[in-house]
Amino acid sequence: MAERVHPTDSDAASAHSGDAIPPKNPPPGTYVIQLPKDQVYRVPPPENATRFDLYSRRNTRPSLCRRFLCSILLLITVLLLLFAIVSGLFFLILQPLSPRYSILAISTKGMQIKPNASISPQFNVTVRAENPNKKIGIDYERNSNISVNFGDVMLCKGALPALYQPWRNVTVMAAKLKGSGIKLSSSAVKALKDSEKQGKVKLKVDLRAPIKMKLYWMKTWTIRAKVSCEIWVKKVTGEAKATEKKCEHSLKLW
Repeated sequence: MAERVHPTDSDAASAHSGDAIPPKNPPPGTYVIQLPKDQVYRVPPPENATRFDLYSRRNTRPSLCRRFLCSILLLITVLLLLFAIVSGLFFLILQPLSPRYSILAISTKGMQIKPNASISPQFNVTVRAENPNKKIGIDYERNSNISVNFGDVMLCKGALPALYQPWRNVTVMAAKLKGSGIKLSSSAVKALKDSEKQGKVKLKVDLRAPIKMKLYWMKTWTIRAKVSCEIWVKKVTGEAKATEKKCEHSLKLW
C-alpha cells in the first residue's frame, strides 16, 4: 500500500526561506500519484456504486415528468388552435344567421296589489323562436332564464324548456313564471294603479338562453341568446293580454 511522504522540519524551513530545495526522494517501493482535483471524485468507490446509481435514477425522473407535462400542454394547445380554426371556418363559410325571437302572448292570473304587502304573481309567457338558417339546427340547453319586471321590480321568473330546433323552423315555447314574497313599495303600487287606469301597463320581459348551433355532428361552443321585450297590457289585476310589443334580440358569442 502506498505511504504518504511528510515533509521534514528542514524542508519546511527551506520553503519559508525561499530556497528551492527539491524534496527528498521517496523510499523504494513507494509511488506518489498526482491527480487533478476535479477528477478525484469522478468515479465513486465500489462500496458507494449502488447508492450512486440510485441517486442518478432519481435525478432523471423529474425531467421525464416535465417532458410528459410539456407534451400534454402542447397537445391541448394544438387542439384549441384546431377548434378555433374550425369554428372560424364554420362562421366564415356558412355565415349562420341570428335566430329571431318575439313574445306572442303573456297572461297572468291576477295580483292583489296592496302597499307593503307580499304578492306571489304567476305569468304565462309564450315565446316564438325562428331559426332562419339552412342546414344549421339550434340546441337550447338548460339553465335559461326568463323574467317579467315592472320598473325595477322583478315580479317573477322561470325557464324555457331544453330542446332541439331544426333548421328553417319556427318553434313556439311556453314558460310558466312564478314569483314569491315580492314586495312593492307605495310608489310602485301607485304607479301600477295609475297605469291600469290608463289601460297601459308597461312590463319588461328579459330572456337569457344558452344555445349551440349544430351542423351534422359539429357543434359550436355555448352562445348566449339575449332577448329584451317591452310589453304593454291593460291590467295585471285580472287576465292580462298584451296590446303592444317591442323586442330586441342579440347573440353573445363569447
